[in-house]
Amino acid sequence: MSDTTSRQLLLAIGMTQHNTTLAMPYMMIAPATTDPKIPMVINMVRLLQRKLWQMGATDVADTGALDMPTATALLQIVGPNWERQSWAANLNAVLSADARGVRIYSPPPESPIGPDLGPAPIAVGGPLDFLPDIPGGLITYGILGFLLYRHIAKKKRSS
Repeated sequence: MSDTTSRQLLLAIGMTQHNTTLAMPYMMIAPATTDPKIPMVINMVRLLQRKLWQMGATDVADTGALDMPTATALLQIVGPNWERQSWAANLNAVLSADARGVRIYSPPPESPIGPDLGPAPIAVGGPLDFLPDIPGGLITYGILGFLLYRHIAKKKRSS
């Protein structure tokens, strides 16, 4: 599936034509930098979770959130840097593995697999958790802060 387009990948996991057109801009963005509250990302994750469940990851629920069971299943299929690869690369890896007949084995709840993956990626984290999640996360807040600073600086110079 190496020369598969983003549209074909989204259609292959079960997305409709209309939603495919809306979700395509997110295909070149990595899951770690995507706002998890965007409806198209939630829809894409839900369909990906269904595919992972069909492949044997019975602990993956259809939630639309990048939770620990989903992350563990993606770790098995895509590899340790799944959250830094684009959505297209992740979908391509999952669909290729499914075509080869790869099965995912869900670990027992008391024995975690691999390194600690931490919580699902969030747009704003750390000491700035009080800020609401917005598209672009900290980058958007940084740009807004810079623009506010310029506005205040202009007012001080003109007075």
